[in-house]
Amino acid sequence: MSLDTKYRPMIYADVIGQQSNVEVLTNIVKKDAGFHQSYVFCGPHGTGKTTLGRILARALLCDSPVNGEPCDQCSSCKTILEHGNSECFIEIDAATNSGKSDIKEIVDSLEYVAVSGRKKIYLFDEAHELSRQALDGLLKPMEDTVYGTQEKKLICIFCTTEPEKMRKTIFSRCAPAFVVRSPTPQVIADRLQYICEQENIAFDYPALTSIAEYGECHVRDAIKAVEGVSMVGRVSSEAVNHYLRLDTTFKALDILENLHGDFSKVLETLDILSTMASASAMYEMLAKLSMTAFRYSMGFKKLPSYLNEERVSKIAEKKSVLLQLVKSLLSPP
Repeated sequence: MSLDTKYRPMIYADVIGQQSNVEVLTNIVKKDAGFHQSYVFCGPHGTGKTTLGRILARALLCDSPVNGEPCDQCSSCKTILEHGNSECFIEIDAATNSGKSDIKEIVDSLEYVAVSGRKKIYLFDEAHELSRQALDGLLKPMEDTVYGTQEKKLICIFCTTEPEKMRKTIFSRCAPAFVVRSPTPQVIADRLQYICEQENIAFDYPALTSIAEYGECHVRDAIKAVEGVSMVGRVSSEAVNHYLRLDTTFKALDILENLHGDFSKVLETLDILSTMASASAMYEMLAKLSMTAFRYSMGFKKLPSYLNEERVSKIAEKKSVLLQLVKSLLSPP
């Protein structure tokens, strides 16, 4: 089992950096208001949106929730933990089940729910992939209530990295969106340290911080990187630089440093870099480093630990051309 799967949080306490969201979610269950609306979780990939949605679903369907969290002892919790789905909880990949016909099956199944009295929750991963017609099909059942109660006939949990692509009418039928933000590099590094200690992986803490920073604080990607580096030995700064191919980043810095200097050196470095990365990856890397240097020149002094501040400072002196360079690099050829 891969480490990112093995250490996927099963309870709220294991979801790092989301304390405010967890507090609201547990209070919803405590107040028995969980079926009064649907839910949206949005934020960068790998930060815990789907994980929070799954824990919420277990808590809502749990026979005896404990302080707003699932008990993980009742038959409902055990079934979901063992199989991922249950009769009452269905997780759907919206990227491959995004059409109107897929949603019609869900709406038709509500008739059975009304007769049996069993509650159902649908979780849509990558929910922005749902078609307009599919979303239209969800609107009415999400708004309708079970006769004589405040509970909705259809409860959906939407998880998305691109909430702007979803219809506003969907949001109006949901609780205020839960924005799942990326944890800080230090918080992620602490989590990586815990995993390394549990798995007896030798590590240097600064290397864990570099992994978190390079992955732009995506927790899942950081765990995968640790596992990859550990396959060849100690998780050290040298090993991380090699595994994450940070040598290409350092070569890109060479290019930016010499833009107004020795242009033959730039061409020489470009030749080397072209054997290490594709043209599109090179353009994106140079643009990203240019923006980092420009931000540094404007007073944003916090840099990833794997970048040499003296070198970035030198590049930042060329701020008059950095933005123009970014525009050129990211424009269509």
